[in-house]
Amino acid sequence: MRTVLLIAFALTATLSAQSPRFRQLTIPTGPSPRFIAIADLNHDHNPDLIVANAGSDNTDDGTLSVLLGDGKGAFQPAPGSPFPAGHLPNDIAVADMNNDGHLDLVVANHQSPYLRIFLGDGTGRFRLAPGSPVDVHSYPHPHGVAVADFNSDGKLDAVTDSWGNNQIELLLGDGSGRLLTPGTFFPTGHRPYERLRTADFNHDGHPDIVTTNLDDGTVSILLGDGKGGLRNAPGSPFPAGAKSWQIAIDDLDNNGDADLVVIPYQRDVTRPADNAVTVLLGDGHGAFHAMPGTPLSLGDCRGPNSVAAGDLSGHGAQAIAVACAESKTLLLYDPSATGKFTASSVPIAGGWGSVAVARLTNDPRADIITANADAGTITIYFPN
Repeated sequence: MRTVLLIAFALTATLSAQSPRFRQLTIPTGPSPRFIAIADLNHDHNPDLIVANAGSDNTDDGTLSVLLGDGKGAFQPAPGSPFPAGHLPNDIAVADMNNDGHLDLVVANHQSPYLRIFLGDGTGRFRLAPGSPVDVHSYPHPHGVAVADFNSDGKLDAVTDSWGNNQIELLLGDGSGRLLTPGTFFPTGHRPYERLRTADFNHDGHPDIVTTNLDDGTVSILLGDGKGGLRNAPGSPFPAGAKSWQIAIDDLDNNGDADLVVIPYQRDVTRPADNAVTVLLGDGHGAFHAMPGTPLSLGDCRGPNSVAAGDLSGHGAQAIAVACAESKTLLLYDPSATGKFTASSVPIAGGWGSVAVARLTNDPRADIITANADAGTITIYFPN
């Protein structure tokens, strides 16, 4: 039997501005950048950035900005960037959908019926795949997307939300960059709104799914059987704080099992105490329970709209970053040597964008990237 050490985390009461802690680089993108993905798109072993720019609400002028990194902290637009991405691109999955050795992009177009697949050529250029856009028939429309091989045929598949009927939809890939419709629908909790993600939560070698269920304050864990089937893990859905909305997956207690970090949709929260970060520890079998010492108060954060986790210290301890759209702050929860989270805040440009954490240079410390929807930019926060 494996012994798991559970470390209790508590939040210190004082939030202090820590902006000198970072060197900032701001880069123009397109109108209303919302989501950021990180991957090596041009095979130079340096991380690149993909930014979904929502554009205007009532038009199809959404774009994707592709920014190629040099591994030293500088980024340049790829040829043709930004390129058209349809109506309100809201989420991006990065994977090789046509098995040509180059990374491709799968984009969820919010307030439309479509997923779009963009095939990469290995240089940072992308073109719309044959058969795209794909009408996925989700109800009322997709918000999020995740990609994995759910039926073990060597061809990548996609899942998206059908939140109006409390389901997700699995669409099988044909290995050429097409998704086959109609997909297969699987039940979740109530209103799996906005984000779903994939990881192997029970270590069986098959990809699983997590959804945040806004109306019942839970997460659903759907375990994959490797044959295209998904079933609720024993005990799922699991409590995840009021109005659970955005989610990050990481190993917060460093025991090799995936954990979850969840933030609420504050506009629907009625009690100030429920404006908080919920951390759920995984047991490696598909079950989750609250980390001792959590939830962590979001304090004066207004409009928490995105959460990410990563090693900001370079010592293997995972910190949590939360972007606050309306108060224009970034909250950082740093784990201390005594096992407590200490909170600090950094001013950001704000707006309903997002936050990501990744290593963009050779520095062992991860960097933070915010999508600044109000400013039409992203900002990278490099540690000083």
